[in-house]
Amino acid sequence: MVSYATLFVWKIERSEDKHAPVVRKFLVQLSGRLIEKKKEYTTPALLAGLWVFMKMMNILAIYDVEALFNFKEQIGDMMGMEI
Repeated sequence: MVSYATLFVWKIERSEDKHAPVVRKFLVQLSGRLIEKKKEYTTPALLAGLWVFMKMMNILAIYDVEALFNFKEQIGDMMGMEI
């Protein structure tokens, strides 16, 4: 799995497809990494973002959106705050 993710990131980094900049920005946002202003992305940020995205897709295959919002509400109730 790790080698596939590394290959995907390598391809995403080098892609000249018209959607590539949007995909790279999306993965960086998912990663939660801070990127220097002069850089669009970093390899570690893309890899972290891809990991989050793959986990999200796995969760969405198991739970529907309504169940996820219910979990959000339940967790907020347990913490005594709105999240």
